[in-house]
Amino acid sequence: MSDPLLSYRTATRPAPLQASSPGTPVKGTINLAVAPPPGGQDVYCDQIKVAVPANEQGGGAFFTEQPVFSTSSDKWITTTFAQIAGQELGLEAGTTWWRAIFHPVAEEYDLIRDPVDFGLSGTLSTSTGSLTYLILEHSGTTTDRSSHTNKKAELTLVVTEPVFYLQGFLARGAEATAPRTKFTGGSPVHLSWESNGAFFRLYDGDGHIVHQGPETFFTLENGVTNDTTFTLEASMSPETQGNGNGFEPIYQYATLTVTVTDPTLDRLTVSGDLSARAGVEVAGTLSANEDLTVSGLLSARARVEVAGTLSANEDLTVSGVLSANSDLNVAGDLTVAGDLTAHGNVSAVDDDKIFRIRELRGPYGSHLSVNSSVDVLSGCDVSIHDALRVSGHLERGGSTVVADGDRIGLNNTHYPGWLYASAYHEDGDRRKPFVWDPGNRVVESYWQVSRD
Repeated sequence: MSDPLLSYRTATRPAPLQASSPGTPVKGTINLAVAPPPGGQDVYCDQIKVAVPANEQGGGAFFTEQPVFSTSSDKWITTTFAQIAGQELGLEAGTTWWRAIFHPVAEEYDLIRDPVDFGLSGTLSTSTGSLTYLILEHSGTTTDRSSHTNKKAELTLVVTEPVFYLQGFLARGAEATAPRTKFTGGSPVHLSWESNGAFFRLYDGDGHIVHQGPETFFTLENGVTNDTTFTLEASMSPETQGNGNGFEPIYQYATLTVTVTDPTLDRLTVSGDLSARAGVEVAGTLSANEDLTVSGLLSARARVEVAGTLSANEDLTVSGVLSANSDLNVAGDLTVAGDLTAHGNVSAVDDDKIFRIRELRGPYGSHLSVNSSVDVLSGCDVSIHDALRVSGHLERGGSTVVADGDRIGLNNTHYPGWLYASAYHEDGDRRKPFVWDPGNRVVESYWQVSRD
């Protein structure tokens, strides 16, 4: 057979391929990249057969079970998997092969314009040496399939003795799609790795074991709440094997950092400016030695200490203690779910600003002092459930209000004159009141106001 018209290249995992060891099967993956020829000639291909050894051939390596074949393109499909004799492929007798047939889904895709990949993956034998990857191409330079001929290529891959390896330490989302390193807090993180080790330990950033066992994968169902670097430890020795007689296991290590887009921090200390354009939630102590500026929502469930200026351009919500040793400027709403204690002055003096409060009390053991005039606006009532004590005059509508115990003089506006009690006794316990006609105030005696 003539040489193929198309170009072929291979990639393997692991690289190079490694043989299995007794009790530890090793999976080998071979990807075949099919591309147009370098010269730019049009090549039409309606079928490609690939085959790998299914038994030992001249001491070489082989696949112990039928590999899984695949393709990267939706324009090509795999139709036939079979174990066949070497004679059917034009090879020597006594050999057997795993064969797959790939072909386009429609004749219009016979022209190979873009590269396409074929994959196979399966368990390798314990034999080392060379492994033959056979390619049978049915192709031509015209669209007429009847003019196409078979072409053959044999690619030789090396299979080495098994070497302890740990690689491909990756993180994915819950659906195990593309690898990723960014997650939202609390969302599942699926970790996987490739290794021929027998036992693995997975450590979090604090050095705690989050998983151990022979599996090459693990899912953190609750994810992580802040950026975490995971360390993976692999060993060829099972955990049940002791370390007696001075035996020291050999380990391989890999690390992977997972970042969280909405982290939860136990403590955040900022020596310079801290700017947050969205929500900031702090479960522990937030200390800022200088200015702290928040353009979004700042929620603190514990203590917030600001040695400089705290500026919030939007809402500031504090569920715990808020202590400000300097200015506290809030351009938006300040919501405090706990106590708000001010050892200095609290001012709300702008004309369009109000100070709303449900109950106003003075300090413990002291009176509440109001050092200013108080205007109760129209439509508002003042209710006093106990005594009202006034040290000066009590006025209503510009006039003094008469109260219990006041001494008053009574003047008749129709018949001018001041009412007074004369010294004349009508009888022993009754007197007649008289009006002092000149109209001067009677000062020798007063009328006493009293309650019933």
